[in-house]
Amino acid sequence: MDKEHLSPQQQEFLANYTNPNSDTFGNALQSALKAKYSQEYSESITYQMPDWLAENLGMIKRLKQAERVLDKTLEMNTVDQEGKVDNQLLRTQVDVAKFFSERIGKKVYSTKTEVDHTSGGKPIPLLNAIFTDNSNKEDSETN
Repeated sequence: MDKEHLSPQQQEFLANYTNPNSDTFGNALQSALKAKYSQEYSESITYQMPDWLAENLGMIKRLKQAERVLDKTLEMNTVDQEGKVDNQLLRTQVDVAKFFSERIGKKVYSTKTEVDHTSGGKPIPLLNAIFTDNSNKEDSETN
């Protein structure tokens, strides 16, 4: 279930329950109460495990598993005991790194450019767009 199909209350519960920075992280009862669910429902939310909650917790679990696989793959030694490079494993590591950087780290590693409309439509590298606020500058062209 996409977040757009969740009610604001369900979204708030998930944000409270799954965000390590939340003061109710991992505490279903307190997260549900904070999201303004009733005391009775809050006490049994994980026991009842409504579909929206099961689907979202399942996605989080699968994402964590995928991250562990990514880490293990990237940490594998590509050189065998005889000093030969395992090209297939090396290729896999490169593909994993590329996939991660393009999708997960796209704000940092993207090769796309954005157009800066304040400087006559000149393209600016995306990294500049992220780390530099050019919205109020007359000339945002970088050196």
